[in-house]
Amino acid sequence: MTQIAILGTGLIGASIGLALKANDRLDGIDIIGYDREKKNLSRAKKIGAVDRSEKNITKAVRDASIIVLAAPVLANHRMIEEVASHLNPGVVVTDTGSTKAATIKVAHENLPEGVSFVGGHPMAGKTEVGPDNASAELFQDARWVVSAPSWASEVSVKAVLGLAEAVGAVPVIMDADEHDAYLAAVSHLPMLSAQAMFRLVRRSEAWPELGQLAAGGFKSSTRLAATDPSMAYDILTTNKEQTVHWLDRFIDELQEMRGQLQDADQEILFQEIAQVELDYSAFQIGAFRRESKTDSAMDRAKLDFSSLLIGELAREKIAQITRDSEERLKEIEIEDRMRRNID
Repeated sequence: MTQIAILGTGLIGASIGLALKANDRLDGIDIIGYDREKKNLSRAKKIGAVDRSEKNITKAVRDASIIVLAAPVLANHRMIEEVASHLNPGVVVTDTGSTKAATIKVAHENLPEGVSFVGGHPMAGKTEVGPDNASAELFQDARWVVSAPSWASEVSVKAVLGLAEAVGAVPVIMDADEHDAYLAAVSHLPMLSAQAMFRLVRRSEAWPELGQLAAGGFKSSTRLAATDPSMAYDILTTNKEQTVHWLDRFIDELQEMRGQLQDADQEILFQEIAQVELDYSAFQIGAFRRESKTDSAMDRAKLDFSSLLIGELAREKIAQITRDSEERLKEIEIEDRMRRNID
C-alpha cells in the first residue's frame, strides 16, 4: 500500500486528499494527515480528506512514500527542517507553495542524500481557507507547475507529475526562477494592487459613505485583499525581488495611464481603452499568444483588422462626442436668444 503524508490540511491539503480519494483509478493508497492546527486536522478527517490523522509530524512521515507540504511557504520550510532526519532513502517530497526557488534551496540544504524534492504549485485556490472549503474538484483542469531541481531523481519527477494528474490537474514543467518571475506578475502583483486599492479607499475620511456605495466593481477588484495573511506574507518575503520588479513596472503603467487621461487627445485615449478591452476579451477565451514571424497571413490580417476596427470605433466615438457637443451648444444658443427676446 502506498502511503501519502499530507502536511497541512487546510484548503489545499484537504482538497488534495479529497481529490485522491475520489479518483477511482487509484487503489491501495493510505493518506496520513498532519496539521499544527488540531481543528483543521479533525475536520480533514471528518470530511474524508485523510484516512488517518497524526498529531506528531515525525510519525506522520515515518512510512510515507510521498510527502506533500501543503502549508504556507515559510511553514513548509520549517517542516522540511523538522522531518529531514526522519526520512528514508527513496522518499519523494513535494510542496504546493506559491514560490519555488527559496523552497528548493531549503530542501537542498536540509534533505538527506537519497531523498528527492520536486517543487509543485497548483494554480488553483480560493480566498476562503480551511478544510471546510476544500473540494475534490478544486484542481480539475488547473495548471500544476512542477519545478524539479537538477539533483531530483527521474522517478521522483514522474511521481509528482502523476500526483498532479491524479487530482485532475494539468502538470506544467517550469524552472523555479522562471516560475517565481511569472507568478510575481500574475499572482503576487494582483494581490498587492488589491491590498493597495482597498487600503487607499479604507483610509479615506469618507470611508463610511464610500463603503456603502462600493459595489461589484470595487469588490471584485479588491477580492485578493482577503488573502490569508500568513500566506501573503510568506509569498512576498520569499519572492521579494521579482515582486518589486513588477510593482515598479505597474507604477510606470499607472503613470502612463495618468498621462493619457490628462492628455487632450480624446481619440488616443479611446483607442487605448478599446485595445485593452479587446486584448482582455481575447485572454478570457484563451487567446494570449503574441504575434510572431511564423503567424499566417490570416493571423496577421486579423490583428490588422482589429487595429483598424479600434481606430474606426475611436473616430466614431469622437465624432459622436463632437456632434453631441455641437448640438448642446446650439441648444444653449437658442435658450439664450429666447431669454433675450423675453427680456
